[in-house]
Amino acid sequence: MQFNSNPNDPNYSQPTETNPPYQGQQEGQYVPPPYQGQQGGQYVPPSYQGQQGQPIPSPNQYTNQPPPVQQSTAMSEGESRRYTIGKIIDFIRWIIVALELLFLLRFVLELIGADPNNAFAQFLYAFTGFFLYPFLGIVPNTKLGTKGAFIDWSTLIGMAVYGILYWILRLFLRTTVSRPEEPI
Repeated sequence: MQFNSNPNDPNYSQPTETNPPYQGQQEGQYVPPPYQGQQGGQYVPPSYQGQQGQPIPSPNQYTNQPPPVQQSTAMSEGESRRYTIGKIIDFIRWIIVALELLFLLRFVLELIGADPNNAFAQFLYAFTGFFLYPFLGIVPNTKLGTKGAFIDWSTLIGMAVYGILYWILRLFLRTTVSRPEEPI
């Protein structure tokens, strides 16, 4: 006796003498009934049949191209490395842009003669002074007027040096992931 997993299935009936088992069915083995639209051992669902029950040809049947291959969703090792280097370049870019904007603000505050005793100006000068320390005293500052305004050449030199260092580092990182024949 066969096990019926769905006793409410109206299409299922136990094999009897008047209802013989399907062809090829042996005791304890389930063989599904033939589907509507089955032709020559190939199943063709009714919704995919053309005129007079003929199967609809696949779009690649009349071309000499193979069917499209699905691409894997996982990144290859090379793509993963390129992605990581790209993200590192993006991270460094944001740091350099923020630093350059702080240097520009420092330069403008010194240019217009902002009060160096102000809390914001003190914080900005102390924070950016750490990064500009190697460039202090390269060129003497140019005084403008009598109110304490001056052109701080060390800030401008520091901005240029940090910009050039970022450009060199970016080229080096992109070179590590590019092929020799690819443009950088």
